Amino acid sequence: MSCSKTMGMRRVVVTGVGMVTSMGLDVPTVWQRLLAGESGITNLDCFTPENLERYHIPEDFPTIGGGIKHFDLKEILHARKKDVTKEDLKQIKYTDRFTQFALAASLEAINDSGVNLEAEDPERAGVIIASGMGGVASWEEGVAKLLTEGVRRVSPFLVPKMIPNLAAGNVSISFKARGPNIALSTACAAGAHAIGMAYRSIALGEADMMAAGGSEAAVTILTLAAFYRMGALAAGYNDNPAAASRPFDLNRCGFVMSEGSGILALEEMDHAVARGAQIYGEIVGFGMTGDAHHITDPDMEGARRCIVLAIKDAGITPPDIDYVNPHATATPVGDRNECRALKQIFGEHASQLLVSGTKSMTGHLLGAAGAVEAIFGVLAIRDGIVPPTINLQDLDPDCAGLDIVRDQARKKDVRYVLSNSFGFGGTNASLVFKRFEG
Repeated sequence: MSCSKTMGMRRVVVTGVGMVTSMGLDVPTVWQRLLAGESGITNLDCFTPENLERYHIPEDFPTIGGGIKHFDLKEILHARKKDVTKEDLKQIKYTDRFTQFALAASLEAINDSGVNLEAEDPERAGVIIASGMGGVASWEEGVAKLLTEGVRRVSPFLVPKMIPNLAAGNVSISFKARGPNIALSTACAAGAHAIGMAYRSIALGEADMMAAGGSEAAVTILTLAAFYRMGALAAGYNDNPAAASRPFDLNRCGFVMSEGSGILALEEMDHAVARGAQIYGEIVGFGMTGDAHHITDPDMEGARRCIVLAIKDAGITPPDIDYVNPHATATPVGDRNECRALKQIFGEHASQLLVSGTKSMTGHLLGAAGAVEAIFGVLAIRDGIVPPTINLQDLDPDCAGLDIVRDQARKKDVRYVLSNSFGFGGTNASLVFKRFEG
């Protein structure tokens, strides 16, 4: 049975969405570009000629990513918030970029939901925002200050800028939300885990409203260098960044790292209906598992069990799923394992199962990826259209048998969506969303 349908449990709906990615600073812009098959992957500004020499960047180093340009939280606050206070502006100075992304996306999601928080009980509103890396850029800056200028030059705000729970903490402060205030850090599954835990918190009666999702700002030279040394990044596309992220393609060679945030406004169904809220869809299933296998080498069985648990929690069967937004980072092993798991679970229905690897356009937002992709799922339900997978030229035979949406968006009456996220350490999360039917 679905958690929300079990006796004593409450139903949970999505009433607002907010997003900041390299493809745009708001949901309508990102969604429009995604459906058009446009890429947000470009050459990164941090790789100046000076930095290339200073850090001894090798010729084969991928200097591309989904970096967000022209982001100014002050401008966003003035555009989206009625009364911008001195505290709001002070918050900008003392927060890392990942927190600022979360503040911008949360403001869009809350505004989109239409809820008047001043008329709500603040103790019934909560926040769960995840991050895989936290304020890594602030941490790097602090270490550089320590090594070059000494202890007295380290910022007293370094800790509150870098610790992963400060995105949730600052959003909670901004919206005076006094309910659950939690941060999760489960690598690339973190955003999906945050949504799932918020769903359960509302279903259990711990809150009536939750802002939930993920935020990440780890596109730095050090982080890229670490993934490069691991052999995880797509290389050889510095002259054609948009072609670098290639989920399901036989010649895929790794992921493209991106930054941003995705936040969903989740709400108890009766509460949302009573105030006449718009409803994008209902969250009906959540599954999470551990591979207990390897810290970076994914295990198909862990992914398979996670998907099965989410579908079971939704109270449906595999053939009920219309569309899957997979984890699909474009790593050779990860994509293959996920495709095999899907085909094993869905059997004959696999050929009718629409699948699109949206990381082909957004890149991989690490701890924010699952939240951004969950939003794509509910938008597919709302608009009856599934985004494409770009850069898929030669389909990996291991992924044959799935109806992968290629090159162009496809119209589809979508009732149920499955969204998958898998992370380092063998941590897995799957979410099921349903068209709201009262």
